[in-house]
Amino acid sequence: MGKAVKQQVHDFKGIGSSKIGHFKEVRKKITELENLNVKLAQRRNRLEAIFNSISDGLTILDRNLNIVFANRIQQAMFPGVSLIGRKCFQAYYHKEDICKNCPSLKTMANDETLQGEVFIKDGKFAGHYFEWTTSPIMDQTGRVAEIILLMRDVTKRKDDEFKLMQADRMAAIGFLAAGIAHEINNPLTSISGFSEGLLKRLKNVAGGEVGKKLESFKEYLEIIHAEAYRCKNIIQRLQEFSRISGDDFEPLQIDRIIRDTVALFRQHAKDSKIIISFENRLTKGFGTIIGKESLLKHLFLNLFNHAFLCMEDGGALKLTSSNDDKNAELQISHTGCVKPDRFHVNIFDPSCMTQATGDGNPIDLSICYNIVQHHKGDIQFSSNVDQGATFTLRFPLHPN
Repeated sequence: MGKAVKQQVHDFKGIGSSKIGHFKEVRKKITELENLNVKLAQRRNRLEAIFNSISDGLTILDRNLNIVFANRIQQAMFPGVSLIGRKCFQAYYHKEDICKNCPSLKTMANDETLQGEVFIKDGKFAGHYFEWTTSPIMDQTGRVAEIILLMRDVTKRKDDEFKLMQADRMAAIGFLAAGIAHEINNPLTSISGFSEGLLKRLKNVAGGEVGKKLESFKEYLEIIHAEAYRCKNIIQRLQEFSRISGDDFEPLQIDRIIRDTVALFRQHAKDSKIIISFENRLTKGFGTIIGKESLLKHLFLNLFNHAFLCMEDGGALKLTSSNDDKNAELQISHTGCVKPDRFHVNIFDPSCMTQATGDGNPIDLSICYNIVQHHKGDIQFSSNVDQGATFTLRFPLHPN
């Protein structure tokens, strides 16, 4: 007889135990991964909370300058713009190419933190200054993996710095003008005094050949005498203009301040072929406002300078004052050409400055705006490229 075939017996219990052990190990690993994911999510949330609590705009860029993260402040700086996934130069600076001397690229190349300021010319934040910082984020190999870009709007600080600089400059000019006026006033006093004395002596010489010869002398002396006194009046106004007034506001006649400021421009207007006219329609007794004389003169000085710069080939500057029962109104109109490249949409923005020709200083009309606001007034600007422009100022009247 042949050998009996041995029947194979499967150990299902052992196999089951092995699989159960494997499943338990897998479940343990899954649980560990789930716990790890929870911890990572908590850590991510914590980092995002920290980033969002920062008062500056924070952006994280990858090595291709793509925005991979932007905190709440950064998003608020550029509302309506999808930042994630865009290039930083496209999202923030509205450029198609990488910025010249890009600090992020320098940070990647040199592993260093860089700082600086940038002035925005276009878009929603045109006219704003931003302070920026770029810092590297290193990977395990010591290579720069990402860049942290911090941005802070420092426009107000820059505006305050400029105003302080402008105030110091005006104080220096006032001090210099007072000294020059004093020095010029002394010889003018001598000229006017001696010319007056010679005119009195000529009165005693009448008739005869000598008297006829001295007629032209008399005419010349009268001109010298009149011009000397005219110069003395100009110097007196210059001294009054440069005199530092007190900090307290006081009742002022707005039409007098306008006339005093216009008087300083008469010769300049004549040399520039500009005709100045002042039509005072203020009702008698309704021209008093509460203000600071030095600030108001500074205001009109800047506005007149602005008008003169727009009339490079001559023109007309027309001033018209009027009032209602609550406000005094002044319109300053000129016939100059308002060049579009000189002006921003908001002419009172610090970034929108009228640049003088040659080596002249630019005129910041934001200072004018602030002076008017400081006097609880209102200033508006309207222009036509071909027909000139008009500033309209209103100040609350002070009851007499």
